[in-house]
Amino acid sequence: MIDLTAHIEYLLMNHDCVVAPGLGAFLAHETPARYDSESGQFMPPTRSLGFNQALTINDGLLAESVARRCGISLDSARAEIDTAISSFRNQLEEVKTLPLGNLGEMSISEGSLVFEPSASSAVSFRYGGFSPIAITPIIEDASLERTSEDIHESKIISIPTPLKVAASMIILIVVCGLFLTTGNLLGNRHTNFASLDSGLRNSNIEASNIAPINNEETIQISREIELNISVPKEDICSTAHVTAQPSDLPGRYILVVGSFPSKKLAIKHIGDDSTLSIIEMGDKFRVYAASASSMDEASVHANTLRDKYPTVWICRR
Repeated sequence: MIDLTAHIEYLLMNHDCVVAPGLGAFLAHETPARYDSESGQFMPPTRSLGFNQALTINDGLLAESVARRCGISLDSARAEIDTAISSFRNQLEEVKTLPLGNLGEMSISEGSLVFEPSASSAVSFRYGGFSPIAITPIIEDASLERTSEDIHESKIISIPTPLKVAASMIILIVVCGLFLTTGNLLGNRHTNFASLDSGLRNSNIEASNIAPINNEETIQISREIELNISVPKEDICSTAHVTAQPSDLPGRYILVVGSFPSKKLAIKHIGDDSTLSIIEMGDKFRVYAASASSMDEASVHANTLRDKYPTVWICRR
């Protein structure tokens, strides 16, 4: 019999939901880093394991993993999974407990399955090397602040009046010099312009054959250059494409056919299939084919989409 727990643990490293048909769904929940005001510490991100007995619809991930690892067909993989799940059920009914390797331990209480995750699982050890960081708040001392103001006031130096007059005269002379220099520059009507030829023409043309460029021609050329600059059509099209995104939100339950760590991979998965959509949930981008407002409606949709999307599974937003 196959080691089903090893496949589940492997899949949870890259997925946040793996369904064991007939048993339930194993879930990986990530919590981002946060600040705890009570303890005054920055808490690191965490990844914890959970279990939901209500999710029993086969999403196909487990069967694909078993088929790929054992080199068998999907039908044979499903049969192996059913055998392993039946063995799990029998052990729970007889012994009331079921060890699941590094994942943890499962037990049955009053007809319900109870899952106790293991602290040493590789799934929850992704952020195991991080520890909380204690932050000491800064205490403002009013007396020190007042002393700083007193020192600043004591450093104020009085400037003598003759020195102020001399500085004003120097500033006046500099301003007058700037006005005179600017007037000479504006009065020069024979400004030399750089050639627009860029050396592409014959360099042996005699200087006597070159017609002088007057100011009106120069202004006309500069206006042409300015008016002929336009925004590329590609940017306009891409901008219009980005803004034209649908604003309708899906229902409470979505029928997921793929889960990816980036939006680029999700778009690549969709391709030209206009029936699929993308929704961002946490740090995952889910590709879904339909949505529903209730679990029953979602189950009906899942059965109709099973032929086209064998790996479809239901996710609650």
